[in-house]
Parts: sequence; C-alpha cells; structure tokens
Amino acid sequence: MKIDSALMSGGYQTTIEEKQTAVETDAFKTALEKAASEKNLDKLKEASQEFEAYFVNTLLKVMRNTIQEGGLVEKSQARETFEGMLDEEMAKKIAKGGGIGLADMIYQNMLKAYDK
Repeated sequence: MKIDSALMSGGYQTTIEEKQTAVETDAFKTALEKAASEKNLDKLKEASQEFEAYFVNTLLKVMRNTIQEGGLVEKSQARETFEGMLDEEMAKKIAKGGGIGLADMIYQNMLKAYDK
C-alpha cells in the first residue's frame, strides 16, 4: 500500500479549505451587498465577476482531481502549487472574457433586488 503525505494530512487540509471557502464566500457576499447598496454598478459588476472566477476555479480544481496519477511528470507539492495558481489565473481570465454567464446573472439579479 502506498502512503503519501496527501493521505496523512487530508483531514487537516479539508478543514483549512472549508474555513477558506467560508471566508471567501462571506467576502463575496459583503462586496456584492456593499456595491448594490451604494448603487455602484462598476463595483457590482466586478464583484459578480470575482464570484464567477471563484466558481470557475472550483470547477477547474475538481476537474483536475479526476485526472489519474501517472504520466510523464510525477505529482509533487511544487506541481500542485503551480496547477492551483494556473487554475486561478485561467478562472480570472475566463470570468473577465465573458465567462459562463454566471456573473451576468448575479449582476442582473442584484440590480433587481436592490432597485426596490
């Protein structure tokens, strides 16, 4: 049986990731509510795009986890760090370039919700 460091620290990593996700979610919620209450449409659009980038990043990360181990380059901490940074930057570019439409839906719904 192969034992690697990812298996041994899995519980700890999950806890850190869950806390980070909760903090990021609260930050997005606060940014969206602040931009909408101030009626600052540019900040509202930016916050919507940031949330879409976060969502796309999560999709990329989950898709990357489905790839089987092996191949030309062995998994290492450095490679995982690089892939994480690559996914984050790709997600930002995807969201800025029109994305998957999530930012537009959030933006429109926030306009309706705070227009009243």
